[in-house]
Amino acid sequence: MRRDELRAFFDHSPTVRLLRSDLAPWILAFLHATFKADAAIAVGQSELRDRLATFLEELHETFPEVMNGTPERYIAQWTEFLWLRRFVEAHSSEPQYQLSASAEEAIRFIEEALSRRQNMVGTEGRLRMIIETLQDIVRGSSDDPERRLEYLRKQRSAIDQEIAAIESGKSVQVYRPSQVRERFQNAIGLLRELQSDFRAVEERFQEIARRVQHLQASGNETQGTILGFALDAEDTLKQEDEGVSFYAFVRFLFSPSEQTTLRKSIEEIQRLAVLADQQDGLQRLHRMVPALLAEADKVMRTTARLSATLRRLLDSRSAEHRMRLASVLSDIRKAALQLADEPPTRIAMAIDAEADIQAPLERPFWTAQPDFAQEPMMEHVTDLTQVGQVASAFARMHRLDLRKLRERIREYTLEGDSWSLKDLWLANPSSLGIVDLLGYIQIACDDGHPMAKDEWDILEWHSPDRKGVTMRVRVPKITFVPKAASRPSGRKPR
Repeated sequence: MRRDELRAFFDHSPTVRLLRSDLAPWILAFLHATFKADAAIAVGQSELRDRLATFLEELHETFPEVMNGTPERYIAQWTEFLWLRRFVEAHSSEPQYQLSASAEEAIRFIEEALSRRQNMVGTEGRLRMIIETLQDIVRGSSDDPERRLEYLRKQRSAIDQEIAAIESGKSVQVYRPSQVRERFQNAIGLLRELQSDFRAVEERFQEIARRVQHLQASGNETQGTILGFALDAEDTLKQEDEGVSFYAFVRFLFSPSEQTTLRKSIEEIQRLAVLADQQDGLQRLHRMVPALLAEADKVMRTTARLSATLRRLLDSRSAEHRMRLASVLSDIRKAALQLADEPPTRIAMAIDAEADIQAPLERPFWTAQPDFAQEPMMEHVTDLTQVGQVASAFARMHRLDLRKLRERIREYTLEGDSWSLKDLWLANPSSLGIVDLLGYIQIACDDGHPMAKDEWDILEWHSPDRKGVTMRVRVPKITFVPKAASRPSGRKPR
């Protein structure tokens, strides 16, 4: 560590800025609960605003003087500080937000610091992991066949000895409970780091896309030069260490046989009694495969956008009426690039959507002035009884909690099973009403759960307000599916 590098890092790093913020405990708590706890890669603007509003309400019950701004203000500020990244998906009608690489680093730093205090500090398992990794490097980098055969013979001899010992009736050597917990914690720590590293890999791909767009917008380079740079940059990234490792990871993860083996190992680990108290780690392990698949898909969609940029560069067929629009957008991009280093504090823009044409000899028809009735002013008297009745009726209204309904759907589909709306309704008959039914239908539309147009279900329940009355509603047949299965390419799990 050199002093100049450390000083530059502490002065300009968004990660350090987040950790040194006075509001860091509450910001990190919200970001972790929103993105990491639910394994959400990206969250829509309206959902993020609603979650932050709920978080601030709960926070002000204990700390009324903390974070008194609006949710919109904090979201804009965190985006400006590079703690959140704002982007627009092709299939979405609103902006999406995801954690930046800097926010991932800050959350990972806090998670590691807290885990060292709360969990056991294991050294044996890590030492063995280091030794095995070093030995694997030596074996994998050596092209000496005799050396490789010697290693394989030692492995075969050790396996034969263990088989003979078990067949002779000797007890099987197993890990001690402390060894199991230590190795499990090491695996969960590596999983956290792996999920955090996706943002850094994605930003490397986005950096190439931004440079291609920058060259295209500058207007100083020919189309062939820009295209050559883009193709060379993409090939270079795939040949770099990070690119090679990522694409090897994708091939491994998307292999059906590897997925099956991994899922079986996860199921067996979850049945170990010695890990019964490691609920957080077990839940993260349970979501491991869908979360990694979603993360890999998100990065692959970033590369797909880069390919789309290349296709637009290759497409020379452009309609004549689009040429003027492209020229205006180019001028806007040039102005934005010139102001990138010193952005203005205020920007004003006037847009003439339609021309206002007036005929100089035009005369409107005569219309009489409106005649207002004169009413004497009277003092308003508040009826406290009526106000109390209205307030009581408002308090008795059933609150629609979409977050609670989504958690219920996630709980029932956590094991990978699909649940129809009718089955979900019958499983919770006493705590549901017509408002919750509308909420389930809205969630099915928003989150992309299958909804049959020609099949119907009949739902019945007893009205709590009107005793003895049975409510009966016919609704389309809706099937709530697990998040990993309900998201086609281009969709994210929430």
